[in-house]
Amino acid sequence: MIRSLVVQFDETPEAEVAVRRNLEREKLEATLDDEHMVWIDIVDPDPEELDWLAQRFELNPAVVQDLQREDRRPALLVYPQYLFLSLFQPSVHITKVDGKEIHCIITDHCFITVRPSDATAVDDAYDRIAQNPDAWRAGVAYLLYLTAQYVIDAYYPLLDRVSNRLNDIEEKLLSGELKNKKANRPVYQIKQQLINMRQMVAPQREVLSSVIGEQRVSESGVTRDLFRHLYERLLRIYDVIDSQRDLSSNVLDMLQNQESQRMMEAVNRLTIFSMIFLPLTFLSGFFELNFATTSDPIVLPVTGSFMFTSIIVLMVISAVAMTILFRRRGWL
Repeated sequence: MIRSLVVQFDETPEAEVAVRRNLEREKLEATLDDEHMVWIDIVDPDPEELDWLAQRFELNPAVVQDLQREDRRPALLVYPQYLFLSLFQPSVHITKVDGKEIHCIITDHCFITVRPSDATAVDDAYDRIAQNPDAWRAGVAYLLYLTAQYVIDAYYPLLDRVSNRLNDIEEKLLSGELKNKKANRPVYQIKQQLINMRQMVAPQREVLSSVIGEQRVSESGVTRDLFRHLYERLLRIYDVIDSQRDLSSNVLDMLQNQESQRMMEAVNRLTIFSMIFLPLTFLSGFFELNFATTSDPIVLPVTGSFMFTSIIVLMVISAVAMTILFRRRGWL
């Protein structure tokens, strides 16, 4: 689907700016020939639309190939007649962060976006520029700036959600409401999301840095400052992602420490129980073994029932005494 916004205005500030929407293909081509300012938004492009775009703007074959595939990496290509760059809008798919690729082509009088329908950042910028006709006076570069701004803004809700989830997990771990087996998986998922966002932000940062130096985009000082502001926002987002990665690593270290502590406590309990039963085993084994023999059997001056009772009493006393000792020392 091809959408379009077309404006025509005089250079005088008092001149009214009129916006026309969604022209037919023939009228759109005539408008392009007249060098009116145009925004062409191609949503979920089909091969026929891409062929028309390539022929009408004489696109390089490398650009056409990029439009037909998902590179998963922002890029900037500079040609004499136009600039081609790709931006990535983050989107959460189940537990993974995917990038919605937005291709942008900038000429002297035309701004073109090629993107999937779920790349809502373009919709927001498109509606805003349609409702504010005077914004067209800033030139085509402002359309690119507005689109990149909404793409960058899409990172903030995801980072806030990640931060809130990590804080909740940390609080539940400290309060004992969450067990390690239930906490490991969401923390690893969050860490993977942060890695995915970092892989998208880092190249976009370099792309915007290169855009600032292009005369077609940053011809005026005001526009250059706008893109420099976007670049600084990407730097802050990159720093926030790194800080959240550090926080997720700290939460994982906390989980591992708690698991080690539980294992150590279990080993301590087993050791204490074995020490309690050690004298019981010794007493029962001592009176069971025949470690000495005589020609005549030795007859003890006590009855068998008394001997049995005495051994049981000794076992109980030793077990109770060792239990009391371990409790006083804090081992139990």
